[in-house]
Amino acid sequence: VKHHSLVWVVWMARYSARMMSVSPHTFLMFAAISFVALPSALCQGLRGAAGQLDDLPPDNATDTALALEETRSNLTALWSWGYCLQYGCGPFQWGQFCGCQPGCEHWYTCCSDYEETCHVPAPTPAPANLPPTPAPANPPVPAPSPAKPPAPAPVSPPAPAPVPPSGPSDGTHYTFYVYRAQSDASYPPKNVNAANLEGAMWYLQNEVMTEDPPKFGITRILRYKVQMRAPAGLLTKGMNFGVRYAYDSQKCTGPGKCETMYSKYGFFVGCNKFESMYPFPTMQTHYPGGIWYSFPGQGACDAPATGAATCTYSYTLPPEEISLAELEGSKGRSFWDNDDDTANAAKVQAAADLFKQKYPKSADLEPSPCDFNYEKFWN
Repeated sequence: VKHHSLVWVVWMARYSARMMSVSPHTFLMFAAISFVALPSALCQGLRGAAGQLDDLPPDNATDTALALEETRSNLTALWSWGYCLQYGCGPFQWGQFCGCQPGCEHWYTCCSDYEETCHVPAPTPAPANLPPTPAPANPPVPAPSPAKPPAPAPVSPPAPAPVPPSGPSDGTHYTFYVYRAQSDASYPPKNVNAANLEGAMWYLQNEVMTEDPPKFGITRILRYKVQMRAPAGLLTKGMNFGVRYAYDSQKCTGPGKCETMYSKYGFFVGCNKFESMYPFPTMQTHYPGGIWYSFPGQGACDAPATGAATCTYSYTLPPEEISLAELEGSKGRSFWDNDDDTANAAKVQAAADLFKQKYPKSADLEPSPCDFNYEKFWN
């Protein structure tokens, strides 16, 4: 058991050294000191699986796999000492007992609440508005409800959530375009994700045009002119944009608890640059200038945005649009061939030229700054 624990310490030295940019020898000195003080429970946590591995014959593949899986489970149990809700989602920091960064599941070092708090899937488009279900011609008469005993009074009611400043802010007023790949359904850009043109084209190429016909019934690219002003709660952190939340079927799904941060800062517009690889996409793309946004419905207002907690952005209707058929032209689906920087830059330029051709009087707007800062926001 001591032998297996020592192997674990050496492995952790190599992994943690890479995560914290220090030499393995430096971290190994720290790990060796910690190893001397490890409680006996650590050895006991690994003894069962380690013993199985030592006793198995080399050709017993099935039992070896089972023992490896038990070893992984024991390793995972060691990282139950911390929480991503406490540490925040992102790169490993000194002092964490477990990981909250993309890829931690491959090393079995994730905190126990990583999946719930930090794992963010690619956003999906909001569904089309469905007609209401008609009432039945002869609805049944409901049976009288049985008498219910009075509910007991709560022992200790929860403390109210913090309320952000509700008045207008003195933030900078930004006007910029955002784009959405969408079906023929029409609905306002509330509780949705959007992108700059590079971000929308990456989404189309990697999520939509992988199927024929295109996934989600997407047929067009919409362009909205957005006016935005950050709420005062976010400006105190030195940012105009918060974290880019994922909206799936118009429901905010993270990272973290959306309502907690909206209560803290106000209903901010979120953004993320592709180059940051947080929260998604988590890999390098051939659309290096891509940006995604999130627009909470509670922050939308009809008049120009004031920066109040519930009035952080407005948008123009109807949106401008181009169809995928117009964009592809005579090339058809071969328009989406070749996924490299040069080919993708040409696709983005083709879309920009088509918008310019269809809407020559529309203004040329500067892109948004997208100044979200992970450390400032979560800490």
